[in-house]
Amino acid sequence: MLNGKIGLAPMADYTDYAYRELCREYGAEFTFTEMISVEALVRDKKENFQMLPKENENNIGIQLFGSNIESFVKAGLMVQHYGDWIDINAGCPVKKVVKKGAGSALLKDLNKLGDIIKALKNTVDIPVGVKVRLGFDEDIGEKIINTVQKNNADYIIVHARTQKQLYSGKVNWNRFKDLKKICDIPLGASGDIYSYNDAKVLIEEYDVNFVVVARGSIGNPWIFSNKKPDIDELKRVILRHTEMMINDYGEEKAIRRFKKIFIGYTKGLKNARELRNKVAYINSYSDLLNVVSELNK
Repeated sequence: MLNGKIGLAPMADYTDYAYRELCREYGAEFTFTEMISVEALVRDKKENFQMLPKENENNIGIQLFGSNIESFVKAGLMVQHYGDWIDINAGCPVKKVVKKGAGSALLKDLNKLGDIIKALKNTVDIPVGVKVRLGFDEDIGEKIINTVQKNNADYIIVHARTQKQLYSGKVNWNRFKDLKKICDIPLGASGDIYSYNDAKVLIEEYDVNFVVVARGSIGNPWIFSNKKPDIDELKRVILRHTEMMINDYGEEKAIRRFKKIFIGYTKGLKNARELRNKVAYINSYSDLLNVVSELNK
């Protein structure tokens, strides 16, 4: 379970198979699926089963979100043989998730969060962890840690902001030192990790056991190995990433999904704005090839 110190965080619409595979190649020691709805799994929606890990993937967690305990248990039993552990999403701050009582909304009812953890632990045969924020409206980090531990979760990942903050303001890394004092299970850190050095600092100076990299990895799988690609490697990886997505989704859907990932790949390039404007209007791999040919530093 979670073998390694630096891994790829679960991100909706990003951490599909192609994304995970590239990040693994460049040093991600463990990965997660995108968050998958327990209700969709229980209703047997095929597109959600397509989000599960492939047979060749190892050291990978399946992130589930929802609010119904019974659905969590049913979904957990359905997916447990596809991954190495289950991760409960109690951290997503997005309104459409929170409105359903899922994601970080679970932090408003710690008893329910505890019951979900306990129910899964008593049912599935693989480890169960949870990803949280510091709280919903206010920081209740210690209460969250106590709840998660009391119900025998195998690890906890903390994004050091509240739901109310969304992704604004500065993440409070100092809270990791406080939480570690009472945390007897592995403590993972999330939030504002934009370089390999950030990850290293969190582990060496803030006492966390591991880190998960989210937005810092978008268009930058090299973050896991502290490498800077030259322009030729950048072009190769962009095209390979797209080709893998086309293999999974077909050309039209893959190109549509790749457009926002392309923004990350062009960060810091001289003609980034011009290229992003062009990518907004592409519809095929051939169109993408023409844009990539214009990449330069």
